[in-house]
Amino acid sequence: MRDDVLIIGGGFAGLAAGVALAEAGRRVHVLEQKPHLGGRARSFLDSATGSVVDNGQHLFMGCYHSTIRFLSTLGTLDRIRFQPRLTVRFLDPSGRLTALKCGGLRSPWHVLLGVLRSGSFSIREKLEVLRLGQSLRAGRATCRGFEKLSVRQWLTQAGQSEGLQRNFWDLLCIAMLNEDPSLASADLFDRVLRLALFTSEEDSRIGIARVGLSELYVDSADAYIWAKGGRVECGRNVAGLTVSGGQCHGVRLSSGEEIKAECVLSAVPSFQLASLLPGDLLRSEPFFAAAVSLRPAPIISINFWFDQPVTDLDFVGLRGATIQWLFNRGKILNVDENHVSLVLSGAHQYIGSPNEELAAIAQRDLAGFFPKARKASVRRSLVIKERFATFSPTWQAELVRPPARTPLRGLYFAGDWTATGLPATIESAVRSGYTAATAILGDNGFPLSRE
Repeated sequence: MRDDVLIIGGGFAGLAAGVALAEAGRRVHVLEQKPHLGGRARSFLDSATGSVVDNGQHLFMGCYHSTIRFLSTLGTLDRIRFQPRLTVRFLDPSGRLTALKCGGLRSPWHVLLGVLRSGSFSIREKLEVLRLGQSLRAGRATCRGFEKLSVRQWLTQAGQSEGLQRNFWDLLCIAMLNEDPSLASADLFDRVLRLALFTSEEDSRIGIARVGLSELYVDSADAYIWAKGGRVECGRNVAGLTVSGGQCHGVRLSSGEEIKAECVLSAVPSFQLASLLPGDLLRSEPFFAAAVSLRPAPIISINFWFDQPVTDLDFVGLRGATIQWLFNRGKILNVDENHVSLVLSGAHQYIGSPNEELAAIAQRDLAGFFPKARKASVRRSLVIKERFATFSPTWQAELVRPPARTPLRGLYFAGDWTATGLPATIESAVRSGYTAATAILGDNGFPLSRE
């Protein structure tokens, strides 16, 4: 029996689309190449410690409306703990801890008041932030050639001092866009800042999963699709799309098996797309050539298990360090273990470094910022490299990110790299899945129910 929709890829994008289509009554078939679901946002049990480890640390925000809808459908939204009000802490090499605590007023004044109250900024820096905040509140930046500016160029033109950029804006940019501010798109950063900080106080809140990522959504999405009459299969390697007459009819597996469907949704990362598309299509159709041209940006996560606690903070930004953020996994998951995860985003310079060297860099940073770390012994370290964690969000990339619909009939795209208007975040992935599902339902005349 031919499937209604065949989905390639079982990460956030593919599973969100699968759940939305199954909810609308469609017969969904998800194929995942790896032996597990979750893609680049999954968790696993570390064999040496028994700890739950995320493949990379992720934060959520109140403005993640598509993600909140997705997790609400699965019944797992309560597994994320949201802050009552936006609070971000920063630590200086001297050990000085400061915080940006927002709240008490309507947006955007809750953020601006938080800046004024914060010890993270000098008086001059507070005025600089307020000036930029007023510009963001007024709407999209309008300086000439803004669409082609990097974050660094924009912030400099906007009067943000070098020290403020290095110790505040750069940390936010790298966390949100996974790219160096000298490369990242100012236009995209502007959109993210306004969405995350200048919409509502509720939207500005940060959320952290109290469980591993797989427990947050993977198992529940899998069960949901099966319960609605669909199928989810792992270890199924798609070798290519079957195309004829300007239409996609299904896929061909590496085993030689062919699976047919009314339409196909590719929810794989952009760097895997070229291997699926017929070569003549890549050569003759600029749409597809542009889609596979996106450059990747890596993320490195360095996990340490200590013999004693090194910090009571749940997460904190590190100013002036190689490592940008620390997450206290023991506290976040409420388990009795001294496990911390350190994040190095936009890690082009370090992705080729040996794991031992990366662990040594992280240990030096920890010792410099946390006195308790100097006395603690490392029982285990684990370095996780995601070479293709996200696409590099340059202004050139924004010009070629594709929509859900493709020029090939019956073929659709989803993924955090598609034209969602957001950087490569969980929200971008989930939003893309919902957008693709809506396009599929509309284009193929599927009724909302089979009954």
